[in-house]
Amino acid sequence: MKQIHKRILKEIGLKARESDLKAWAVGGFARDTLIGKNTEDIDICVEGDTSPLIKFCAEKYGADVVRFNDFATARVNLSCGLKLDFVRCRAEVYDKPGALPKVRPAGLKEDLFRRDFTANALALSIMPDEFFKEYDFFNSEEAVLKGYIKVLHDKSFLDDPTRLFRAVRFAARFNWSIETSTERLMREAVEKGYVNFISRQRAAHEFIKILAESRPYQALKCAAEYKLVDFVFTGLKLNPKINNLKTIEEKLAYLSLLQGERGFEFLDSLLLPKKDTALALETLKWRKSKAAPSKPLSKNALRIIRLYKPDIEGFKLKPLLLSAADLNELGYEGPALGAKLKALAKAQYAGKIKTRRAAFLYVKKTGF
Repeated sequence: MKQIHKRILKEIGLKARESDLKAWAVGGFARDTLIGKNTEDIDICVEGDTSPLIKFCAEKYGADVVRFNDFATARVNLSCGLKLDFVRCRAEVYDKPGALPKVRPAGLKEDLFRRDFTANALALSIMPDEFFKEYDFFNSEEAVLKGYIKVLHDKSFLDDPTRLFRAVRFAARFNWSIETSTERLMREAVEKGYVNFISRQRAAHEFIKILAESRPYQALKCAAEYKLVDFVFTGLKLNPKINNLKTIEEKLAYLSLLQGERGFEFLDSLLLPKKDTALALETLKWRKSKAAPSKPLSKNALRIIRLYKPDIEGFKLKPLLLSAADLNELGYEGPALGAKLKALAKAQYAGKIKTRRAAFLYVKKTGF
């Protein structure tokens, strides 16, 4: 952990004591600190009002503050790169499976109990008299150091079925195992269709989070083994090459191509805005057309297509060798011109023409 970040946490802890509050760094930060992994995203849980600490950060560090309506929560962005999420300690009650929880003020132990897995239910104090003292009520340290995923109670997946997706995501991220009783509960949850208690949008959102991982193939393969992907798209085809890609857009485009004739159906199932599917649509339209593209494909699209089909011939990817103006010069015009261009594009894709000169000769010889 960077010294400047540690200093900032200590100063926030001093402010908490001055304000008669208690504060802890919890969840992913505590987990990652235990395994020696650096992170600049820190959740700070406060017993009491978070406002004095948020105001302190804004005034002391000139931090940018984004406030949310849910339970005194705010994201504080510091110029040094540190991102702090302040939230009041709370307990959660689920009125029905898959519903968003109702919350009430609580102490630290109750707050940690609402977490998804024991590995994420660890807290490190930032108070000056016990800085980084560990608070571990649920054998969280053991789960982290031994590397396993375990829920905190038997109704965990019923309360929040999105935890099923998070289980495979965290297991793949850290190369951890899923603890035996938790695995049994996962299979039960899938068999009973708990994922149907949440909206398709929430299930798709969890799927996209898996794509954001650096090793999405392992997580998707695990999700397929538990039949979780069937709630998003039945029969999802996978390939480990997806791990070679960096962005969600690239991974989405590659996965779409892998689905073959069902590529558009897969993309539609994720309910994403068009701006997030542009690359996938570009590659799918090229595949569907079985014709040379009318304009150059983007560099990203070319890279995805070549990953999908490493031995693809270059002429299938080159823009159409002749333009509408070229065909005009050869005497083609009017309404039939578009059809002639499409025929020429298919001929190029089929390998009948591979150079501009060959294209002119093809047109003169065949007349289409």
